[in-house]
Amino acid sequence: MEFEQIRDSVGDALAEAVSGESEMVTKWVALVEVMDANGERSAYVMAPDGAKPWDTLGLMTFGIQAEQAAAWSVRDDDE
Repeated sequence: MEFEQIRDSVGDALAEAVSGESEMVTKWVALVEVMDANGERSAYVMAPDGAKPWDTLGLMTFGIQAEQAAAWSVRDDDE
């Protein structure tokens, strides 16, 4: 499957996941690690066709900061 087909499938799955709810997908970004049969790893960043860099970077930055805050909270609870 080509990258564009995978990207479109991910976008369709996200849109379908919230269909019927009071929300709709407006922007999305996915960071995916894959491994081939030889154990070689690669990472792909996926976003909808036509997404602007500031959309993708903004969502990724928000996600990083949310994960950092969650990790800090877990660390605080463990002590």
